[in-house]
Amino acid sequence: MLALLVACGPPTVDARAVWIASQRDKGGARTLTIYDAGRLVERELLPADPGPEAEVLPLVVELDPRGQGALVRAADGGWQHELGDSFGTLRAGYVDLAGERTLPLALPASLAPDAAGFAPAGGALWWTAGCPAALELVPLSPRVATPSAGDTGAVVPLAWPLPVGCAEVWGAVGAADAPVVFAVQGVPENGSLRPGPGGHVLALRYPRPDHGYDDAPALTALGEVRLPDELLLRLPRARCAGPGPSCGLAVVDPDGRTLSVAGVGACGVWRWVAGEPAVECAVPAGGPSWRSPDRLIAAISPRHYVFREGLVVRRFDLGTGEDVGRPLIGDTSELFTRTSVDGRAVVFATTRGAALRVDEAGLELLSVEQAPCTGAQPPVASPNARYLAWTCVIDSGADVGGLVAGEIVRVSSAGMERFQGVPMWALAIDDDGDLLLHSRDDQEFSLELLLPPAAPRNLYVLSADGELARVDALEPDPELMRGMGPSIYRWIAAQAT
Repeated sequence: MLALLVACGPPTVDARAVWIASQRDKGGARTLTIYDAGRLVERELLPADPGPEAEVLPLVVELDPRGQGALVRAADGGWQHELGDSFGTLRAGYVDLAGERTLPLALPASLAPDAAGFAPAGGALWWTAGCPAALELVPLSPRVATPSAGDTGAVVPLAWPLPVGCAEVWGAVGAADAPVVFAVQGVPENGSLRPGPGGHVLALRYPRPDHGYDDAPALTALGEVRLPDELLLRLPRARCAGPGPSCGLAVVDPDGRTLSVAGVGACGVWRWVAGEPAVECAVPAGGPSWRSPDRLIAAISPRHYVFREGLVVRRFDLGTGEDVGRPLIGDTSELFTRTSVDGRAVVFATTRGAALRVDEAGLELLSVEQAPCTGAQPPVASPNARYLAWTCVIDSGADVGGLVAGEIVRVSSAGMERFQGVPMWALAIDDDGDLLLHSRDDQEFSLELLLPPAAPRNLYVLSADGELARVDALEPDPELMRGMGPSIYRWIAAQAT
């Protein structure tokens, strides 16, 4: 009987989503609502000093890459105010959605929202601070002890001193499937960092136990090296766990064994195997144009790179020198790239519907079907990068039941599916193809927000077999939230788990 009741319930998505209610109580408290694979729970956010300025500033809310929790900060680009909770006045908190707890964080007062970052494999939040610089990291796993400061109750981060320079010249990039981060000494350039000639690189392992409990967490050094003493460049197409100065600094393979940076001159891509005494040239310059470092997308294993030139995708094997390429049908102006959560696969697709997936085993054409899609939103991908979804708008001459119409597109190895109805916005899709989305009043789109300008209306699930069900009325309306990046806004933050 229990199994029957579960089967007959509303469809669910293996995802977590968070949003903030637009209404506040008399003390200024806000409600953080959490969708957790079909379960809805609420948390209260208490302001330290509510005032008219704090009321109009959107909170910074960013989900862990694996959807395990959310960082909540009160900050904007110019003025840093504070959050309060039962521990006192604090600048941030990590709401652990999986462990159902909250970690108060005392981030440096001058730290910009995008100067802190989640490790791509989850389980840690890092930033650089001080002069001389140190890498500071907070383990986020509930299996790791988190000592707190007596005066504020905030978690005391693990700190690792960096060899030279101040915080602003250091960045960090991490592995997507291993608890490893690389601290890289860089050169500030237009708000970002590029690898510094002769710069230091440190490989560090952070605590993220799979079994047992770590009551004495520490950072562990895996090796240190110096970069080549020549001009090095940012990787504009490198995969980033989030926005910030470190985006494009380097590429790390999913196992956390190697770090790759872009070079100029005799070597296009320099590579360091953690623990080895020196950096080596992995991809010499002067080869085919597709091997140019500005065409490098990702390292999907310690020996495989993925490049893209135009609509041609190539997987390059460093061990054998073999490359396998395949073209994608469509237009580069409609092309987007998504990486699996574990970093071991990359999917390329156009908003018309053609999709190509590449992993260590080879290149797989997921879909060749194509159809026009007007006003396509940024697509969402499943954690294994085998499902994609996005929404389109339909010409104003078409309507459904007297309402303005929209369209949902879902693409997988089974082909392309299209569902017409009221306008929607895709939030997350899981490895079974179940899709979390919200409806919207109309088809308007804000170029400033890169979102529908009006608050979402209802939360829906589109199941893998095509059943659409409303799971929440979103009342009161969600409030606009900031992402870590200065130009990133969201009504609802969501991540398939």
